[in-house]
Amino acid sequence: MDKRAVAEVFGRAAEHYDGAAHLQRRVADQLLAQVSELPLRQAGHVVDLGTGTGYCLPTLNQRFQPTLLTALDLAEPMLALARERVERLNLVQADLENPPLADNSVDLAVSSLAVQWLDRPEAFIARLAKVLKPGGYLALSTLGPETLRELRQAWTQVDQEVHVNRFMPASDWQAALAASPLTLTLWQAEQLEVRYDAPLALVRELKALGAHHVERQRTPMVGHLRPMLRAYEEFVCADGRYPATWDVFYLIARKPL
Repeated sequence: MDKRAVAEVFGRAAEHYDGAAHLQRRVADQLLAQVSELPLRQAGHVVDLGTGTGYCLPTLNQRFQPTLLTALDLAEPMLALARERVERLNLVQADLENPPLADNSVDLAVSSLAVQWLDRPEAFIARLAKVLKPGGYLALSTLGPETLRELRQAWTQVDQEVHVNRFMPASDWQAALAASPLTLTLWQAEQLEVRYDAPLALVRELKALGAHHVERQRTPMVGHLRPMLRAYEEFVCADGRYPATWDVFYLIARKPL
């Protein structure tokens, strides 16, 4: 994945992100509910990896009252918005796969819908296993391969280019955890369906989120968009609206004492 390109796309989307991030907030709320049940009364250092505009930060700050709350993201415009969420926030502009965090320094690392942009889960999991304190937790949500399957199928009727990113299957994440010292304490998978008044509304929302960046896309979709939208019409629901599937994985893992 071209991380510079991803950072630029999400940086441009920062201003409009919150207005379009309905599903992202829903997934984050589910993850935060799971995290709130962890047996951590208080955490000295909490990190939000891929914080975006910082939606998770107020809940993490209130629930765990950390001595240090760190928001990490690759896109500086996102961090600028996250800064407004809570006081006394440590902002770090960095790559998720190589966060500049000391070994054995983090009580809780949280990441909601950010790690799907990584090339390999093994490197990320291995790095977090070092960063966490003994007894610390990693909690994340990510996207699976069935995400936006309707959009992908509609595009296949137009050309053979890659127009929709492919996300890693559950087996990749489970294998990465099995190869690490972390112990998996929760795994949950669900498929969420969001419906739109028109297929174009989905395309516009993905652009507003910055999620329209596609790795290995050689041909721009300009000129191909209208045929794709017509192909998408076959997915129309009984209510006259158009579905988009989001394949979501949640996991929590703990570093042994």
